[in-house]
Amino acid sequence: MVRFIVGITGGSGVGKTTLINQLYQEFQGKVSTFSLDNYYLPKEEQIKDKNGVINFDLPTALHADNLERDIQLLTKGERIVQPVYGFNNPAHEKSIIYIEPRELLIVEGLYVMHYPFLRNVLDYSVYLTVDKTLQLERRLQRDVRERNYKKEDILYQWHNHVLPSYDAHVRPYKKDANLIITNNEKFDDNIHILMDKIHEKLDTPLL
Repeated sequence: MVRFIVGITGGSGVGKTTLINQLYQEFQGKVSTFSLDNYYLPKEEQIKDKNGVINFDLPTALHADNLERDIQLLTKGERIVQPVYGFNNPAHEKSIIYIEPRELLIVEGLYVMHYPFLRNVLDYSVYLTVDKTLQLERRLQRDVRERNYKKEDILYQWHNHVLPSYDAHVRPYKKDANLIITNNEKFDDNIHILMDKIHEKLDTPLL
């Protein structure tokens, strides 16, 4: 049964996955993750920019109806199946994962607070920030290593898609988050506030 739903958002490369891994270590066996990354529409349905390059960094790039359906199932206590989106990595194509409705449900992704149907199910929201230079370095390392992109393609996406979309669809919700955590060399002390908040919720006996 889901007892506490935490949304984790922020721009690309801010450390959402790293934070989630720490939560899995802290709350072993009690965590499941609902990732927006697995709801991208097929490439042929994506919007292209003026140069004919697909812009994945838009809320319209995701299958919102499937997102809404699956988050509702999870919050009702039902297991869901997610196809894993490969991000240009053939090794991940056509994989599926099963997500169980455990006590702590993490909803993570760029647009967690953009979609009203997601924002409204959150019990607590966390917004991650990082120095912009470091953020780009992390994205370059990840996309070259894990997603088989060339450096020039990554930089094109960064300047033409990532930053404009962040300013329009992600950053405006920073002011509405329950907690802001900065992740430069490491997470700042606000991570302890998050851990304490989750412990408070999960350690309280059910009536």
